Amino acid sequence: MNKKIKKHLHEGEEIQYVERPSWLKYHRALMFSPLIVPLIHAAVKKYTTHLVITNDRVLLRHGLIGDNSKAVRYNNMTTVKVNQSPLGAILNYGHIHIHTQTGGHADLVFHYIKNPIEVKKKIERRIKI
Repeated sequence: MNKKIKKHLHEGEEIQYVERPSWLKYHRALMFSPLIVPLIHAAVKKYTTHLVITNDRVLLRHGLIGDNSKAVRYNNMTTVKVNQSPLGAILNYGHIHIHTQTGGHADLVFHYIKNPIEVKKKIERRIKI
């Protein structure tokens, strides 16, 4: 028998039956538990993804245990574009697309970047140097 229960018994008192609460008691916690995993996943992705602007290149790096990165040097960049929805303009976030001399689709895309226009200006200043 559980020591924590026994210490509450009076001398000579005997336990006849013990029951635990139904899982229904925890319905609120159970209802929101499916949200916990996606929230933890989102937090991990947020804090392990980085846009890095160096003196030589722009780097996208992400990963918690593994490490994934992609970089483009300034001398290979042709255009830097910002896509910003109306909601993104209100909340000050957007997507940055960096195109290189190879053409085609953007070679580097940074999604949901804060202050995307300022970041674009910082990158463009480095391209012109």
